[in-house]
Amino acid sequence: MMNIAKPNNSFNTTLPDLIEYPTSGILSKVLFKDNNSQYSLFCLAAGTEIDEHTSTRNAVITVVEGTGNLNLEGKDIALTPGVFVFMSANAPHALQAKENLAFVLTLSEHLPKKKISQQTIDIVKSTAPVIKQHGQKITTRMYEIMFNTHPEVKAQFDMSAQTNGTQPAKLATAVYSYATHIDDLEALKAMVDKIAHRHVATHVLPEQYPIVGECLLQAIQDVLGDAASEEVMKAWTQAYQALADIFINREQQIYQTEKAS
Repeated sequence: MMNIAKPNNSFNTTLPDLIEYPTSGILSKVLFKDNNSQYSLFCLAAGTEIDEHTSTRNAVITVVEGTGNLNLEGKDIALTPGVFVFMSANAPHALQAKENLAFVLTLSEHLPKKKISQQTIDIVKSTAPVIKQHGQKITTRMYEIMFNTHPEVKAQFDMSAQTNGTQPAKLATAVYSYATHIDDLEALKAMVDKIAHRHVATHVLPEQYPIVGECLLQAIQDVLGDAASEEVMKAWTQAYQALADIFINREQQIYQTEKAS
């Protein structure tokens, strides 16, 4: 990922000149980003698929070149040059590049955050002991799902840390800490800051958080089985979305600070 423009500066470019297709997967370039919005150029190799996910922000896809298919809330939309698609926040969507496909993705300002309900807090805290017991098994399963369904993200990870189990162990500790302190997020500030800086160093994008969330929730279900009741999964879904917002906002601050320096 690379940034093309600086915040608070007028900017123009010719999109075809910026298009670069990877041999497989996705290459993205941030054209412009500030506290309110983000404009990114996505270049997908032919055959690349992005599984169904949601975004916490309103989004617009504007196709520059190539062809593909967008399934938005169960409806197929042919992607061809000039097609403009508005996607409301939290709308399920999936995408497939039939040919090399380039489009601009525009993310709107963040929607007002929903406060985590007391019921969600109570349920998540009640799962802390089982999360502690099975945490590394859950995170190992999460990475397995994510690397199988989204192999393009592998480049952002130290795969040796996956093999020796250190990365799943670190994430398991973080998930357990969140379950324990979901009602006292100030206690997690140092941990959040450390992880956010690591995410910035590996160019994690806001739109990747729904992918991680989907894989984490599926892993919780796979590992906990019947203990992952509908009530528990709803609580963890809300809890994850709240945590993702915290990381996205902190990482945006770090990106802005780095650009200004």
